[in-house]
Amino acid sequence: MKILEKYLLKEILGSSLSVLLIFMVILSSNTMLRLIEEASVGTFPTYLLFPVIFVKIIQYSIYMIPISLFFGIIISLGRFYNGNEMAVISASGQSIFDIAAIINKVITPAFFIVALFSLYITPSVTEYRAKLEHKLNTEERIEEIRPGRFASSQNGKATFFVESSDSNVLNKVFFSSSNEIGGLIVENSKSATYYTDQNNSRFLLLKDGVIVETLSSINANTKTTEYETHGLMLGKELTGFENNSLKAKNTYDLFISNDLASRAEFQARLTLPLATLILGFLAIPLSYSSPRKGRYDKIFLGALVYFGYFIAMSITEKMFLLELTPSSLGLWWLHLIMIGIIARIYYQDQNSIPRRQ
Repeated sequence: MKILEKYLLKEILGSSLSVLLIFMVILSSNTMLRLIEEASVGTFPTYLLFPVIFVKIIQYSIYMIPISLFFGIIISLGRFYNGNEMAVISASGQSIFDIAAIINKVITPAFFIVALFSLYITPSVTEYRAKLEHKLNTEERIEEIRPGRFASSQNGKATFFVESSDSNVLNKVFFSSSNEIGGLIVENSKSATYYTDQNNSRFLLLKDGVIVETLSSINANTKTTEYETHGLMLGKELTGFENNSLKAKNTYDLFISNDLASRAEFQARLTLPLATLILGFLAIPLSYSSPRKGRYDKIFLGALVYFGYFIAMSITEKMFLLELTPSSLGLWWLHLIMIGIIARIYYQDQNSIPRRQ
């Protein structure tokens, strides 16, 4: 029994971790390429690149861990059926309950990991991401000014262009921004230099320039001002951040709230770990196949079951929010149906592991 247990656990862990790594690399690479492209044109600050990627990986985890475990079990057991190893295991007296008891040593830790992410880690990371987005959308900081190309502030309201630079001196500077009435402020100066005040705020000191400001957004009246020196702050104090997203709220705050949306979010966080258990045990009978079939025979069926289940979970949550289902049922009725289906399959196959087509 110990040999069989080690063999099964080794194969399933290896397959599950491989699937998880593949999904994470694909999703992270896609996010990284998109952000690098935005950073290269000056619409995304480079210093936020890795924090945002890290946040994405954490947010993906609560969905990637269940699907990796699910397909890891299907792939591993599918290989056993293909190589007639499962027939030998069945002939030695091992029932589906014995196989499930062994694989449960992988499913249960996955359940606790997803619960930890769903209830604590992901909400905290989501709040952190909201703060990053707030900073990105409100801060007027210029990430980098390069001669010969336009540079935009993080919120897109200000644009710089520098023709050339010599050491710390910028030559022929163009600057435009929006004013309070929605008009445009355009500024041209012969040169500019950087300096930092006692509060470590960064400024640009423009020299010998002209400011053209639109006074009205209706009749386009303008005001022109010439100056010898003019200080321009390259950043400003951010406005206060308010956490209004349910996805970023603390789980305890959702638990004590009587708001319908908060209750739905709280139950959705609990059902993700439950779905991990259900998918893990469902993958065992779902992997049944004939030895003459390929080891990946049930991958397509598994994908249909997985995505169908998660789509049904989303529909169930929408129905709860629209009050189309009784409040007492919450989001649990779908999972109870799935548990009933799995229990029926297991009891039908308790004495043998069939070779289903």
